[in-house]
Parts: sequence; structure tokens; C-alpha cells
Amino acid sequence: MGADAEFARNAIAGARINAKKYGLRIVYDNTYPPATADFTPVVRAIQATGADVVFVSSYPPDSVGMVRAIHEVGLRPKMLGGGMVGLQYAAFLTKLGPMLNGIVNYDFWVPEPTLKFPGIEEFLKKYQARAVQEGVDPLGHYLPPWAYAYLEVLGQAITATQSTDQRTVGEYIRTHSFDTIVGRVTFGPNGEWATSRVLMIQFQNIRDNDLEQFHKPGKRIVLYPEKWKSGELIYPYEKALP
Repeated sequence: MGADAEFARNAIAGARINAKKYGLRIVYDNTYPPATADFTPVVRAIQATGADVVFVSSYPPDSVGMVRAIHEVGLRPKMLGGGMVGLQYAAFLTKLGPMLNGIVNYDFWVPEPTLKFPGIEEFLKKYQARAVQEGVDPLGHYLPPWAYAYLEVLGQAITATQSTDQRTVGEYIRTHSFDTIVGRVTFGPNGEWATSRVLMIQFQNIRDNDLEQFHKPGKRIVLYPEKWKSGELIYPYEKALP
């Protein structure tokens, strides 16, 4: 299930490929208009299929509406989540609180012990001190560390080559590794990271709507990649609910 828009359509296309690869039978495959506000009919339609795994690809307002509808309807598949944009931000974490428990979703950085790379705590301390006055996400876990890391890579390449020539800097980046606040970075032939660092996390043990709990480990458990795993999947989904 996903929004009828570019990102969501692409994510759903990938989900179809993986379902076929692993022999999963698709029992529901649909999109909703981007302007959808009430997701209750959507969730009821999914519930009627008895689906074991529900993959959702949604934009921030949709993600909030979908989670609320899931609890209103009482949808209880064995696994739920996937590509729900917005659940990484403080505003939505505190808005939804315990309703997030059990959802498995993508993320880029969370405060788990396996992701405490050198420099990340110092960066977040400086970021969070300014975030409120600047009117940006007060946690800064989702995208800011990566944005800073990109500049770290560029800065290290310029310093090493003593050049700002794009070909020179680009060649250095393609052939070297870099230490950043999100870990050691090496790029592959296609320009992406040689080893993917897109995380799959599960929301666990969220007790209320207080922001402070999300500064700490134990609320967004890293399940994948295996190298950064920080805990175990609670399965089925219903077992993670309060």
C-alpha cells in the first residue's frame, strides 16, 4: 500500500520484486491519492485480506494517518511498516508515541550503541543546542548526521588532494575510504556506498509521548544490516504493542 506518487510507487515496485523473489503471495496491491486524509477505509480493505505482512510506502502526513487508522481498525498483521517517511522526525514520534510500537521501518541513524561512532555525540550536542531557535527538528537523528558526513567526505578529499578540481576530488573519493560521524565510508563503482547503511529499525518499548525517551537507546532497535544490529525483532507485531 502506498501513495500514488513517485517515491511510493518506486518503493512498491521494489516490494513486488522482493515478494516474488521470496515466494510471498500478494493479496492486496493498491495506491491511494496523495490528498487522502482518512485512511480507515484503506486499512479496513487490507484487514479484509488477512495479510501476514503489510508493506506501507507513505509520505509524512500519510504515515501519521495510516498509523492512527491501524490502531482505530485494530489491524494486526505479523509484520508492518517498511517505507514510511516521517516516523523519523521528533514531531511525529511524539505525536504517535506508543502507537509506533512494533512497526518496522527504514531509518538512517538512531541512538543505539552500535552506531555510536566518534564525533556523533559532539555533533548532535551542537545541533540540538541550535535546533529549537532555528525551528528545525529538535532530535536531528534522521538526516543531519548524513549531511554533515557528506561534507566530511568532501573536506577530507579536498585536503588530501589539495585541489577543488571536480575530476581530481571525484577520483579521490571513488578510490579512498573516509572516517565520518556516521562511520567509515567507502564508495562502490555505482557511486553509492559500497556497503548499504540504510537501516531497518523496530519501534519498541515506547511508553508515552515524551521526546526525551527518543534521545536514548532502546526505542528504535536496529535489526539490519546485521553489522549494526542492536537487538531482536519482536514478532509478531502484536507482541510489541503495549
